Amino acid sequence: MLKLLKCECIKLKRSKFLLIGMLGTLIVPLFVYVKAITNYFSNPNNPDNIISVFSLYDDALMFLMLLFAPLVLTILGAWIISHEYTDGTLKNIFVIPISHTTFLCGKLLFFAILTFMFMLISWLEILVLALLCNCFIPVTQLNIPSFIFFFIKMLFGGILLCATQTPFIYLTIRVKGFVAPLIAIAAISLINVVMSSSPIAGFYPWSASYFLVAGRLSWLGCPKEISFLIILIMSLLGIAASLHRFKREEIK
Repeated sequence: MLKLLKCECIKLKRSKFLLIGMLGTLIVPLFVYVKAITNYFSNPNNPDNIISVFSLYDDALMFLMLLFAPLVLTILGAWIISHEYTDGTLKNIFVIPISHTTFLCGKLLFFAILTFMFMLISWLEILVLALLCNCFIPVTQLNIPSFIFFFIKMLFGGILLCATQTPFIYLTIRVKGFVAPLIAIAAISLINVVMSSSPIAGFYPWSASYFLVAGRLSWLGCPKEISFLIILIMSLLGIAASLHRFKREEIK
């Protein structure tokens, strides 16, 4: 398994996909800071108009989980799978004694590592920007417990993002390309934005994942156990369907 993960790192390094994905991850925290600073200078005399660590992380989580992260991760996940077909490398890989299940599980594990890495990069960037911003503009709640609290939230968000991405892994294996998964996630992200204030958002797994992390499911009147169950069932079905489909593939 370690060799599979190492091979995936080498492939991403050569393709520049990892670098592009990491740079793309930096956009959301930067956007959140620009927005907060703009709001601060629009009315600096208002005592309620402050920049807080909680508001920065909360906004970053919203944009990451509802819009940006699903798009980036779907592209990366689809590329990790589809390039094996387009480059014709599968027939060479299966010459060595490795099962289809082990190979695909290695892909899924590597994808999970990428997801956590992107979430932690976002967490770290907000931390660094908060410290820099505090040198010029006061930032409240700037303390270690706040950063630890949102570190845990980012990890939790990474778990839910991985869980909601498994249907796109299956779709990639099914069509052997990343155009269809990209179209699908674009449509789902648009629905995320539309449903962000809907009372049924807790039953829609891609928006429910954000509300679970943010702790706002009670606002929607949806029990968190139901949202967890929906996400879990969808994730397991996506993994099972992916494994079943991949085992049936005829490598030419």
